[in-house]
Amino acid sequence: MRLFRSGIVALLMVAVIVSGMVSSAGAAHNGNNRAEVSGTAADMDATGKAVVNYSEGRGTFNGTITVRNLEPGETYTFQVSGAAAGAGIDVCEGTANSQGTFSCSFQNKALPGFANVEVENEAVVVVAMGVFERGGNCRDADQAGSLCDAPGRNKN
Repeated sequence: MRLFRSGIVALLMVAVIVSGMVSSAGAAHNGNNRAEVSGTAADMDATGKAVVNYSEGRGTFNGTITVRNLEPGETYTFQVSGAAAGAGIDVCEGTANSQGTFSCSFQNKALPGFANVEVENEAVVVVAMGVFERGGNCRDADQAGSLCDAPGRNKN
């Protein structure tokens, strides 16, 4: 009887460990989208990085951008564009600090497929842009290369 109870306890412990691993894997960020951001003719010195990650567990995106060498005190908007997004979709905005660095971030945003990053100034002029490079394989169904079950994905 004692051996039977020990076996049951061991099985329960394994079940708890496995269920914890599965739930944390399901919530992991997949589909990491990274872009080097470069200035346009409107601001040749601008440079920075953008990251937008797909969260399979929530079915939404989280992202951040930092761009340097911009006009201090001016407001800038971070946009994603291209693919299913078409024209730019605003994801966050902020004001460049006294050193000309603009950064902003967003969480839990539903987005269609996108390929590019754009930064617009107050005059709605694109001052910096870049192309996202993909990592991971779980992206919104509208993005090329999606291999996971994501909201809106066709299931045949």
